[in-house]
Amino acid sequence: MKMVGFSTLGLPTSGLPKLRLAPVRLAAVGIATLAAALAVCAPAQAMEHKVVIDHPVGPIAADYTGSTRVEMQQIGVAGGAGRPSSLRCQWSVSLSVERDAQVGSSLRARRSMMRDDVVKGSSPGWCSERGNGIDRIIEARRDTLRSAMMAMVAQDRDVILVEADSTHAKLREG
Repeated sequence: MKMVGFSTLGLPTSGLPKLRLAPVRLAAVGIATLAAALAVCAPAQAMEHKVVIDHPVGPIAADYTGSTRVEMQQIGVAGGAGRPSSLRCQWSVSLSVERDAQVGSSLRARRSMMRDDVVKGSSPGWCSERGNGIDRIIEARRDTLRSAMMAMVAQDRDVILVEADSTHAKLREG
């Protein structure tokens, strides 16, 4: 360890003890980067869609609510003095869709669907400093998120019909 006195710092030294300062090591920065590499999640805006499906039992009213989740991961290390930094923030947006379908007043079916990495990207620097910029990028790609949700809704149509048929058959049997 290097001994540093107040005189080295330009301060008066009359009778004050010398301080011991440990050198800053790049490994410490690496450990901090690893600690920051844990995923940071932030909820984004919700989307909604309603559809009515004709069925022999009766019309099926399905309400879909989609929500997004942004996951960020810090990668790289901060550069030492005079060295470039390799810090990057990798991010991805996952889409979660909750469906609540109802046939008449007695039959109700719920389902959750998830799609990862609908939108993804990276930006230089710390994730904590990139939140607002990433939010703007996601907002600009809102149509991509909406299209992904509508694809999930279209895939769910067959599931709703099978659930309605199955429930109707069970009610007829007993």
